[in-house]
Parts: sequence; structure tokens; C-alpha cells
Amino acid sequence: MDSNPNDDLLAQLQASAAPSGPSNDELLAQLNAEPEPDPLANVEYTGNLETDSAAELDALAKGFRERTKREDERFRLATDSEYWFAVCFRTREDKEAFLQAARLMAIGDKYLDGYAVARALGIPMPTNEEGGES
Repeated sequence: MDSNPNDDLLAQLQASAAPSGPSNDELLAQLNAEPEPDPLANVEYTGNLETDSAAELDALAKGFRERTKREDERFRLATDSEYWFAVCFRTREDKEAFLQAARLMAIGDKYLDGYAVARALGIPMPTNEEGGES
């Protein structure tokens, strides 16, 4: 039976369309993350509808402002380009030969955790993975 010349192309398209999704470690981190604080947790209710409604609105507005500050910091960290660098080679084979020789291929072949690379190369880092002093 003759194979369809488009089979390879179809397989490539299907593979690229498959959802890659987060890794198990990323999912576990999301599941174990601290929940957002309840902005109404500290509202003291008086029984007066007008007073209690105003207190809830104030607490919600404060919660939104605090969430905005956290999100602004998260965005700054996510888009800051001063914490990474790139190393380029002429060919994929050269890149992979380098990673194999440096014993880094187990960490990845494109985006590597800098702390894992430092550990593999025996380089002490001034801060730990969580960003605090070591």
C-alpha cells in the first residue's frame, strides 16, 4: 500500500497542535500555592446595612489595590530581561555537543534553570533558588 506524501506533514501539524500544558512540577506548585487573601476577612459587621456595605466596599477596593501591586511585581519579574542570557552555536549538533560535554543535557536543551546549571558546573551562587540570600 502506498503511503500518502502528506502523512508526514499531517503528523507534524498534529504534534504542533497538541497541547503541551504545564509540567507536573508546575501543576503541583499551583496546587500548593497560597490562596489569595480574603479581602472581607477583617470586616467587622455592625448589623447596619449601610455601614456594613461601605466597609465591604472599602475592603474590596483595598484588596483590589493590593492584588494590583502583587500583579505589577509579578509582571515586572516575568518581563525583566536582565536575569537571563543566551548562548548560540552555528548548528543544533554543535549546541547538543556542548550540552553533552558540559553534562547539562539532563537539565534541558533549550531553556535551562540557571541554578541547576550552576550546581552541575560547581559554581556557588550568591542567592538561592527562591531569591533569598544563601
